[in-house]
Amino acid sequence: MSDPLLEEDDAATPLTAEEREGLIPSYVTLRRELNEAEQANILEAEQWAFARKRKVLDERFLPDLHKRMFGRVWRWAGKFRHTERNVGVDPYRIATDLRQLLDDCRYWIEHG
Repeated sequence: MSDPLLEEDDAATPLTAEEREGLIPSYVTLRRELNEAEQANILEAEQWAFARKRKVLDERFLPDLHKRMFGRVWRWAGKFRHTERNVGVDPYRIATDLRQLLDDCRYWIEHG
């Protein structure tokens, strides 16, 4: 059994310089502060998203939603990434794969 006093607290973990790239609020230095800033921004986006009916399967809606969810926290919010990650698809495939996913969703809805 591990001792909780010896375990590293993720929320108190300082962000690395690389993790802070593109970060807008200068006061954010800890993972907890980042989580709080993102959560506040997401709550604002949720109010916007559910305030009226939206075309959620429109290709422009999703980047707009992403910008509203993270735009007060990250400079890159609402934009497709241009770098490789260990999860997800290659950057050059994002737009095409998103379009295919939305087309598939529209088909499933139309054809039950």
